[in-house]
Amino acid sequence: MEKLHPKTFSFHFRNLEFAYGRNCSYICYRVEGRLSGSPGLSEQGVFVNEVCGKTRRHAELCFLDWFRVRLSPDEYYRVTWFISWSPCSYCAREVADFMKQYRNVKLSIFAARLYYCRDHAQGLRSLCSSGAQLAIMFFWDFRYCWDNFVHNSGREFRPWKKINVNSRLLATKLEDILK
Repeated sequence: MEKLHPKTFSFHFRNLEFAYGRNCSYICYRVEGRLSGSPGLSEQGVFVNEVCGKTRRHAELCFLDWFRVRLSPDEYYRVTWFISWSPCSYCAREVADFMKQYRNVKLSIFAARLYYCRDHAQGLRSLCSSGAQLAIMFFWDFRYCWDNFVHNSGREFRPWKKINVNSRLLATKLEDILK
C-alpha cells in the first residue's frame, strides 16, 4: 500500500477552520467485509484527487469507481474514510446515490475539515440521510491515520497546536449543518 509522506499528511489533514492552498482531497480508507458471517476482506489504502489530463475527479469518486468493481451483492461491507475535506455537494450526492444503490455497504466518514462551497450543507445532509455516518476527526483519528497511512519511520504522531480546539469547533459547525 502506498503511504503518505508525513509532510503531505500534516499539510493536507491539518484541521484548520479555513485552510488555504489545499486543493487536493485525500481519503485514507479501510474496507472490511464478510461473507455469510465469517471474516473476509480487509483492505486499506489512500486515494487522492485525479487532476491530470481530461479527468478531474475528487478522491471520493476515485474510491467509488475502485470499490464498485470489487463489490459482491452477497457480502456486507463496512467502509471507513478519513478524509482531508468533507465532500463537496456534487460528491456528497454521488456518494448518497451509491449508498442508496448498495444497501450492503455501511460508510463512516471522518473529515479533517469542512468544505465550504455552494450547497455544501444540503449535500452533507443528503449524504447522512442516505445512511452514511459523518463526523469530524479528533486526535485519536489523526493518530490512527498517522500510524496506518503515513510513512512515519516509526515516529509518534505529534499533534499540532489547537488540534482539539479546532476539532470541537468543526464538530459544532457540522452538527449545526446536519440539524
